[in-house]
Amino acid sequence: MPVPAQQAADDLAAALRAAGVEFDDSPLTRALYSSDASLYRVVPSAVVKARSADDVIAAREVARELRVPVTMRGAGTSIAGNAVGSGIVVDTRRFNRILDIDPAARTARVEPGVVHADLQRAAAAHGLRFGPDPSSHSRWPGGGL
Repeated sequence: MPVPAQQAADDLAAALRAAGVEFDDSPLTRALYSSDASLYRVVPSAVVKARSADDVIAAREVARELRVPVTMRGAGTSIAGNAVGSGIVVDTRRFNRILDIDPAARTARVEPGVVHADLQRAAAAHGLRFGPDPSSHSRWPGGGL
């Protein structure tokens, strides 16, 4: 027999709280994270505001245990709906460091919340440029490059 929706939401909140993960399951936050730059609207059950890789791992473990989907999200500028999901949305905007730029290999290692414009500025010092130049590049996490 399926678990009623409110019980499932309560179980998820209790598990995230027990895991020590910062999350928000208020109606306002859930509504704010229900859309990205696409036409899709999917209200999540909770939003984890990850502060560290340990938070991401803990949220994933809770999701696995409760069989809840996980959606990773930077700034929500996706135009294909890949920043929205019905389960746990993990906000990675705090993961915004450029880890390494290797001019010889023409590569960059970045965290998923790096803003594209910041990466472009750092790469320009090495004569490099990464990825497309969307109008939202000043807000777009370029971690997927």
